[in-house]
Amino acid sequence: MPRMASHLSSASLPTDAPQPLLAPEPARIQAALAEFWAQLAELSELLAAHELLLSAERAADLRGLVLEMMLALNGIQRPASAGSLNRYLSPRQRAALEKTLAAPQPGREAWIGQAVALVVIFRWYAPQLVEKFNLDYPADLEQEVWERVARALPDWPLAVTTD
Repeated sequence: MPRMASHLSSASLPTDAPQPLLAPEPARIQAALAEFWAQLAELSELLAAHELLLSAERAADLRGLVLEMMLALNGIQRPASAGSLNRYLSPRQRAALEKTLAAPQPGREAWIGQAVALVVIFRWYAPQLVEKFNLDYPADLEQEVWERVARALPDWPLAVTTD
């Protein structure tokens, strides 16, 4: 039976050295705008089926997309191997995303709350990205998904705004 290494090599440890930063790619941002709504539709279907483990994964995927959008608005792509993201976000951006991590008790209501919070943040950043990178906002997809989510989750709010 092969022996497992009992230590990590220094090459496998994460480094905190700054990575070269790349400019955001407008095509990727355009795709992320649509991907957000597709992921939200999946989340609602998972919640309706009481698939809490997969719902947690999908909520994390939504959070990742919002993070990617925040970084793009800050003028960078998400670094591929960053040991820290804090230095790339403002304290307010970090605080907003960190609030979406709160789940007092894992369950449907917690994931719906996280999804609503992520929609609020998305709706704050998406118009700015559309303007900054001259993109097309997927309004039809948003409307279609909003209707799907409302059908799948009767306790989903009728409206979510950034006001």
